[in-house]
Amino acid sequence: MLEDSAFDAELLMEALRRAYAHAEVTTVRNEAGYAAALREGRFELILSDFELPGYSGQQALELARSLAPQVPFVFVSGVIGEDNAVELLRQGATDYVSKGRLARLPMVVDRALREVAVRDARSRAERALQDNDLLFGRLVDSLTDYAVVLLDAQGRVLRWNLGARQILGGSESQALGRPIHDFLVSRDGPSLPEWLHASRAQGRFNAQQWLLPAGGEPCWADVVVACLGADEAGVALPVATARVCYCLIIRDRTAEHRNAEALRAAVAQAEAAQGEMARANEAKDRFLAIVSHELRNPLAAISFAAQLLQRLATVPERHKELIPGIRRNVELEARLIDDLLDVSTITSGKLSLRADRLDAAPLVAEVGEMVRGALAEKKLKLSVRGVAEGAWVRADGARLKQVIANLLRNAIKFSPAGATIRLESAVENGQFVVRVVDHGIGIAADALERIFKAFEQADREVARQFGGLGLGLAIARHLVLEHGGTLTASSDGPGQGATFEMRLPLADREETQPLAGDALPPAPAPAAGGHGARVLMVEDNVQAAELLMLFLQDYGYAITHAATVADGLACAGRQEFDVVLTDLGLPDGSGVEIGRALGARLPVVALSGYGSPIDRQRTQAAGFAAHLVKPADPEVVHETLQAALRRGLALPQAQS
Repeated sequence: MLEDSAFDAELLMEALRRAYAHAEVTTVRNEAGYAAALREGRFELILSDFELPGYSGQQALELARSLAPQVPFVFVSGVIGEDNAVELLRQGATDYVSKGRLARLPMVVDRALREVAVRDARSRAERALQDNDLLFGRLVDSLTDYAVVLLDAQGRVLRWNLGARQILGGSESQALGRPIHDFLVSRDGPSLPEWLHASRAQGRFNAQQWLLPAGGEPCWADVVVACLGADEAGVALPVATARVCYCLIIRDRTAEHRNAEALRAAVAQAEAAQGEMARANEAKDRFLAIVSHELRNPLAAISFAAQLLQRLATVPERHKELIPGIRRNVELEARLIDDLLDVSTITSGKLSLRADRLDAAPLVAEVGEMVRGALAEKKLKLSVRGVAEGAWVRADGARLKQVIANLLRNAIKFSPAGATIRLESAVENGQFVVRVVDHGIGIAADALERIFKAFEQADREVARQFGGLGLGLAIARHLVLEHGGTLTASSDGPGQGATFEMRLPLADREETQPLAGDALPPAPAPAAGGHGARVLMVEDNVQAAELLMLFLQDYGYAITHAATVADGLACAGRQEFDVVLTDLGLPDGSGVEIGRALGARLPVVALSGYGSPIDRQRTQAAGFAAHLVKPADPEVVHETLQAALRRGLALPQAQS
């Protein structure tokens, strides 16, 4: 309170206390005290006389507006005129009260304080709004991967974040007030007006489409438009006062879209390549099957001729080794064909095993007998030691013998004349173990794994000196792995020999002996003569057919020859036969057709150059009694025909 009169000051205090009993009042009487109070204290109201000694009320008002502009200022005077009062109100005074009417003072103070409260509340709300707007702006600007644009009802830009600047081009100052379509065009899909219309109708619009920003390259984007409300009657208000109607959010997904397209293209390309690879593999398999057939046919004729000469021809003493040599080379060529087909089957993933529980111990000695001829040729000795029985495993017996034979042939190939090869077997730690130990050329340490890869040998010098395709060990390891075992090689180095060790897990304990009533089948009886059995032979290679017929006739068979599927079926329709022996690759079709047509009436045996697992599956499905692969030993053909004839006796007589 600025009042120089103590009496008037007391009157004002009384008037205030009646309305504000707890009011705290600071009274000053001159300019110095007034200025000091304004600088030191915080006040909610200033009451001031208009005329003071050496100091006017107008000066007091100016100082208050300077030091405490938010505090209401009320003049209390007995001499202020109406004109002065209006002028002072114009200069910033809140109100005025005449000293003759102090009863009005509480009412004027109340109004002034209410106005301050409203003004303070508005100020706080504006500050909070500004803070929120600043926070929102920072938050939106931090979304640099998203263009966030606020639009009015006419699609004009009201707000534009940093992401919009990067994606659409242009700064916020350049964009404010301009239609959004000045900066963005829909290259395909719904247009921008359609976005706004859809969001207004549904509350929200979503799309993924190509956009063309005015300041950049085409982009694949996620588009979201949210409708936040519209100005009444769609009136176009000035931008400064327009309400936000739409929030447009755009995310540039071009890189992801192109990566996804590239991935789809890569997948499609990979699938196409895989399909092409599968077709190439099928073509390769067909090629190998045809080559096998075409190579085996002449080999069969050569083999039959060599065996016939060996039996019947008189050969000078110095030439006696020629015919056995021919036979051995035929067997070598046939084995090379078998290896190539096995590798093809393995690499294409089509190898199948006929695993059964069997005693593997006797197989070792059997394979030793199989290679006696090759051992004798190089004057090598074979020492066989190990278990004679009780090595029960789950295995394909034929494939297991193939593995052991490959290991023995490898040892024979690389052993010097007169050396001894050890073939050992044992049961160790729940495994059946076979070791082949030689004293040959040995293996360098860096080649111990390489020799198990197809078409690989220890080094070029070995390949040049000893020849071969390098397939036997690769096939052997794969077969062992398919049985769940291991095949390893060890050597002390070149010239120190080598040891190959195969390990197979033994069968489960309950499977280690035959079940009751499940005795092992008896060994086949020695083949008897043909005894006039009637054989229909279907073979298009006339020379091979004639040579095999000579052998079979010696065994006592009555042979009827046909060269095609049609001739074979016609012969079977004209006369009775006891068994059929047919090639598969015939000029007018496949021998499988003969098996399907005749297999229910009499046993049919395949003798063909086609010997892949798929070929065997086809003949088995067609009801063939057996499948022999050329070149076959005539004795084996005879034994197979005898087994088929015994099977034929079990066929129903109605079908005979």
